[in-house]
Amino acid sequence: MKRRVKLAVVMTAMTLLAGLGWQRALCGAEPAAQAPTAIKPLQEPADSIMGQYEGKFTPTEGSPVKAEAQVIGLGIPKGKTAPSYRAVVSTIAAGAGQAALKVELRGELAEGASITGKAKKTEWTGKLEKGILVVEAKGNEGGKFELKRVERHSPTEGQKSPAGAVVLLPYEPGKPTNLNQWRNKNWQIVDDGSALVKGGNNLTVKEFGDMKLHVEFRIPYLPEASDQGRGNSGVYSQNRYEVQILDSFGLPPKDNECGGIYEVAPPKGNACFPPGAWQTYDIAFRTHRFDADGKVIAPATLTVYHNGVLIHDKQPVMNATRAAGASGAVKAGPLMLQDHGNPVRYRNIWLVELKDEERKPE
Repeated sequence: MKRRVKLAVVMTAMTLLAGLGWQRALCGAEPAAQAPTAIKPLQEPADSIMGQYEGKFTPTEGSPVKAEAQVIGLGIPKGKTAPSYRAVVSTIAAGAGQAALKVELRGELAEGASITGKAKKTEWTGKLEKGILVVEAKGNEGGKFELKRVERHSPTEGQKSPAGAVVLLPYEPGKPTNLNQWRNKNWQIVDDGSALVKGGNNLTVKEFGDMKLHVEFRIPYLPEASDQGRGNSGVYSQNRYEVQILDSFGLPPKDNECGGIYEVAPPKGNACFPPGAWQTYDIAFRTHRFDADGKVIAPATLTVYHNGVLIHDKQPVMNATRAAGASGAVKAGPLMLQDHGNPVRYRNIWLVELKDEERKPE
C-alpha cells in the first residue's frame, strides 16, 4: 500500500540491547521417509518505510560525500496508533583520518510532522516521503542528507554448490526443498524453496570436520519484538560453535548480535540487511588440531563472511558456545541450526569438506 508520510522523531539516548535467551531442547528425531507438504510464506507487516537508504550528504561548507541510513521499525508504542521508527543517518568516510558524521533519531509516523535530532549540538530536521529521506541542519556544522530507499543483495546469494559439495538444503526458486539431510522433520517446507524453523533445533545426519559452508537465511520482520526475541537463530559448526542470527539491522556490532560468535567475538562491523531480506553466511571452519595422544594443540577457528563482508578472520574458538548441543573438542560433528522460537527461514545450504592439508580457511 502506497502512503505519503512524514516522520516525527524525538532524539533519545540509545541503549545497546543485549540479552541471553534460553534455547529450545535439542531435537534428535530420526529422518522421516517424506518431507511435509509445502506451505505459503508466513505474512508479516507490510512496511515501505523500514529499510536501507543510500545517497549523499552536502555539508554547509564543503563538497558532497556518500551517506547512508538505516530506518528500523519499532512497532506501535503503547497508547499510540502510528508506528515508531529509529533512523541512523551517517556519512561514509572517504579516507583515513576522516570522521563520519552520525545522526540518530526516533519518532512516530505522523502526517505533517518532521524528524528532529541532535549531533554535535546541532539541531537536525527533515522528512521521509515517497522513499526519499531528507535530513538537514543549518549552520557551519550542518548540511543536507538526501537518501533514497534501496534493496541490497549479497554477492553470494543464490550461489550454486560446486562439484563435490555436500548439499544439505537443496534450493531451486519456486520449488519445495527437502529435509533428507536433517534429523528433525518438524521443520516446515515453504513453497518458495526454503525451510521454516519449527519444532526444535535441527542437526545434519552426517558429521563434518574442516569445511567451507554456505548458508542463506531470512530474518522475519517483528517490529513489536525486541532484543534476543527479534528473529533469533544460529548456525553451530559441529553442534558447538555458534555464529548468531538476529535482527541487528542498524545496531552496533556485538558478540550476541547478528554475525557475532556468541560470547566469543563481535563481528568486525555490522553487515546486516534489514529483516525480510535474504542474507548469506559463508563460513570456513577449521576444527581443533590434536597431537598423537589426542591432546588439543590448536583451537578451532572460524572465518565468516556476512553478505560478502569479512566479519571474522580465523577467530579461535576453544570451547562450545552458549546453548550448544554438545561440548568437548572433536574431529567431526554435525551442523546444527537453532530454533529460538522465531520464524527464521533457511535455504541453499551446502558445504565443501576440506582435506587435512587444506588448512587455509579463505
